[in-house]
Amino acid sequence: MKLHKSVKTFLLISLLSFFSCGTDSNVQKLSVEHGKKFEGISIKKIWEGELYGRMVLALPQGILLDEIQDRIGREHKLMLFDYNNNLIKEEILLSGKGPNEVEVITLENVWLSSDGKIMCVDNNYLKTIDPETFEIQTLEKMENVVDGYGSKYTWGRQTSTTFEEKGKRTVSTLESTGYFENLTYYIVTYENVLENFSIICKTKKPKPFMWIKLEEGNRESYTDYYHLLKMNRIFSVDWNREVVYFIPDIEKPEIDFVDLNTKQQGKHLINIDNKKFKVDKKELEFKHEYVLGQTSEIIKNFYKQILYIPPNAPALMGIKVIEDSLIIITGKRDWDKQENETLVYSLPSLDYEGSFSIPYPNLLRTKWYDDYYIIQKLVKRNDDFFYYWEVYQIDIN
Repeated sequence: MKLHKSVKTFLLISLLSFFSCGTDSNVQKLSVEHGKKFEGISIKKIWEGELYGRMVLALPQGILLDEIQDRIGREHKLMLFDYNNNLIKEEILLSGKGPNEVEVITLENVWLSSDGKIMCVDNNYLKTIDPETFEIQTLEKMENVVDGYGSKYTWGRQTSTTFEEKGKRTVSTLESTGYFENLTYYIVTYENVLENFSIICKTKKPKPFMWIKLEEGNRESYTDYYHLLKMNRIFSVDWNREVVYFIPDIEKPEIDFVDLNTKQQGKHLINIDNKKFKVDKKELEFKHEYVLGQTSEIIKNFYKQILYIPPNAPALMGIKVIEDSLIIITGKRDWDKQENETLVYSLPSLDYEGSFSIPYPNLLRTKWYDDYYIIQKLVKRNDDFFYYWEVYQIDIN
């Protein structure tokens, strides 16, 4: 596949002259009217089930599951159920790196394309999975298409990203291969199979609490309930106006944005005080118990295992654009119901519309695309832990 004629020139220039997202050139404060409820929302659970696996995907045909057959994932068992929970098709596939194989399938590295194919980024290869036949096809390797990028940037090893696509145009993020040192990542866009690839801007994650403690040289290992969420690169695309909204730091009530075409950047400050967002010690202890069960005795003997209890919950937990609404999930949580406060703003005015409560899991793992909302929860039964998945359809009027 030939590289688009303008891409090499752009990449050479962009490598020499990057700019950062979220500058203060365009700052707006978003109001919050406490007590105002958003009524134009419909949340319907369409599937739930227990699964020892890493991927659940809602399709027009039904629910696709990847059930791991052993702890190290040497085999994938793909299963397609209809919405009445009847099994339509299942097949066991060996994990592998070949052109018709896939090694890792997770909640984060798959998405549904506009033509109904399941897209997958597997070890920097772009692949498809046919939802009808389960046939796997490798489309391209990133470094074969995007000149100069294969050895310097990856889709994600130290953290995770999401992918949003519309009309054959995709938005995602890359991280640098030196991510541990610089915590830098890039918002990118491309068409079709990595054509017209463009870096929109770069930004940085704050250093996680766990990393700071490790750098102090103490033989201590901390369970930070919010660690995975802090590492995730959380964004959503307003396709009507071609603007990307993203959360640079979940600890701060701030949303950054960048225009896909003009690269104009800015920041929205949200009028909330997350110091008032409480944490539930019991749920954090539940997560710590699970982490200890997954930790080898060698590590336990070498590192002192400590549960980190933060003074308050993070300000922000998620973000999603649905049609002409920007919804922002905050850290204000009903710990008994496992629901989080969600703020709604109209686009493009960003007028405040009100708030509602959305299911949010104790594992803090969600996937949101189109009007599908998927959560993965952790449950315990008979002294053993299980993953429990729920799939919702969400409609905002």
